[in-house]
Amino acid sequence: MRVLTVAPLTNGIPYEELSYFSKDNIDAGDLVEINIKRRVCKGLVLDAQNAEEERQSLRHASFGLKKVSKVITKQFLHPKLWKALSYCSSYLIQPLGTIVYDLLSEKSFETLIPVTVPDNGKGFELLLLEQSYGERITRYKTTVRESFSKKYSLVMFFPTITDLEYARDELAHGIEEYVITLHSGLTEKQYKEAEQSIIKTSHPILILSTPSILPWIRKDLGLVVIEREHSHYYFTHGDNGYDMRVVIENLAKGSNIPCLLGSHMLSLRAHLLHKQRDAHEVMPLQFRNDAPIFVIPMTDENKSASPYLSRTTLSLLHASSISKKGHYFLYAHRKGMYPTTICSDCGTLFTCPKCNRPYVLHKIAGMRTYVCHGCENIVQLDEDTTLSCRHCGGWRMATLGIATTGIEEELKRLGIPLFVIDGERTSTRAKVKKAHKEWIDSPYGVLIGTEMAHNIVRTCDGIIILSLDSLFSLPEYRTDEKILNLVTEMAEKIKIKKIGDNPDDGKLILQTRLKNMPVIKQLTSPSFREVYDVLLKEREQFLLPPRYTVIKASFNNLQDDLRTRMEQELEPYVVEWFEQGRGVTLLFIHVKETEWANNLPVRDRIKRIVYDGNPLVNPLHFFI
Repeated sequence: MRVLTVAPLTNGIPYEELSYFSKDNIDAGDLVEINIKRRVCKGLVLDAQNAEEERQSLRHASFGLKKVSKVITKQFLHPKLWKALSYCSSYLIQPLGTIVYDLLSEKSFETLIPVTVPDNGKGFELLLLEQSYGERITRYKTTVRESFSKKYSLVMFFPTITDLEYARDELAHGIEEYVITLHSGLTEKQYKEAEQSIIKTSHPILILSTPSILPWIRKDLGLVVIEREHSHYYFTHGDNGYDMRVVIENLAKGSNIPCLLGSHMLSLRAHLLHKQRDAHEVMPLQFRNDAPIFVIPMTDENKSASPYLSRTTLSLLHASSISKKGHYFLYAHRKGMYPTTICSDCGTLFTCPKCNRPYVLHKIAGMRTYVCHGCENIVQLDEDTTLSCRHCGGWRMATLGIATTGIEEELKRLGIPLFVIDGERTSTRAKVKKAHKEWIDSPYGVLIGTEMAHNIVRTCDGIIILSLDSLFSLPEYRTDEKILNLVTEMAEKIKIKKIGDNPDDGKLILQTRLKNMPVIKQLTSPSFREVYDVLLKEREQFLLPPRYTVIKASFNNLQDDLRTRMEQELEPYVVEWFEQGRGVTLLFIHVKETEWANNLPVRDRIKRIVYDGNPLVNPLHFFI
């Protein structure tokens, strides 16, 4: 009999590991079916011991072992991939079972075959491709042809399904039968067909996928590409989100095959690796800034009758209304009518009493409704209800900020067709596609949207970013990098101006009241080389990624003596405490990236100390 340590591959199980037994010969790395409180799910065997060796501990155990239902796939993980994922589990402080589950689809569990490493690995190296989207696609087409001629398959990973579908339209011409897509939007039948195509196609193939381990079914895999490497959508969803780019990169390293990072503007980490000569450029990195960005300070001379639109923007939209030409995209950072409500007497924000996030004003069924975008708590206001400040009791509550519904209300008077894409109006991919198609098919019109719209827009005649000023109020160190990536990526979507077009066409207009912020000036810099150097220097100065790894832990009602003991145990590392409110205390630990990445005892020690605080490594948000 074998005693097994199994990691459940499912959501909602509060255990990293569970113990089972089996009379069959089951080993570490096997995929099995288990029962957890009458729930049937899959599990990955982490360890297997003979019962004779565990007899003493079993005799004194306070629980009885359940039997494994069946073995689904023997030796599911190749030892090298097992080692790579175990490293990711340690580096990210995430259960191994969670990472494997996120890399798989339940649609494929019953038909899985072992994932392996290529028979003849080409050798791991990090490659960098920093070019415009069109130039990258051209380079990828060349790379696919070269790989096919050398009998290698390749996989390209994308942060979103929309990115994947756009790339497929560009890359599949002439090789449709050798291009296979994998993502959560596929039906179970489509997913299994894709999996079988990966297994059975003898010709080298191009796999387009969101993060997954299934491409490693191929033994002829010769290249891994992480496209749009800068995107924060590579972080998994939920409170325990982690960076999938780390996992993909280490799978490539464990497989001994190259990994190419591609983007119009690579992350600071990629540039640091290039600076340290730990990553090599495929083509010279594109430091030059040719983006047609026009920054309009929202000063008195540039303001129009509208509180949201500058004179230039209003003139552009008015000309479109008269000529009935042009497709324009208006970007608003938040959905709703107003993203912020503040007391004019004491300056206190109107926030949710449950999670302390700011309420956002919406109009739902004709009624003013405040919605918390964190916990979805709502406050409805009818005509007889007056809002008052919870701090001072004052009634002078002012609405501030720019959001999609408020913009729509303002633009209706122009008589121009309006379309909206945000989390409220277009809550599903189908609705997003429908709204986008209606805008494209219209002779002219304005699309108002959040980042959800930005992700689906391919080209347009002009883009107006109504304001990014609210981003600067967020206590997040990635804000400048996010703004640079967002704005420069939008600039690539603008059509080249032709003779006879509106003089203001072919522009990206950025409205701001913070024209002197360093990142606003950097956007119009002729070269980004100095920008990267400045940002990397700042990150090192403040002990932030990519120079440092930051581990965040959250504690409820933390006692002073426990805090003191943790500080002593965490020496000599820099630790910072932040009182989030409502009894929640955040702990931040700063460790040099080289030490965190290469020192297992350090990772194990810190994990043990802060384990009860649900630790996260380099989280997407520090204070949420």
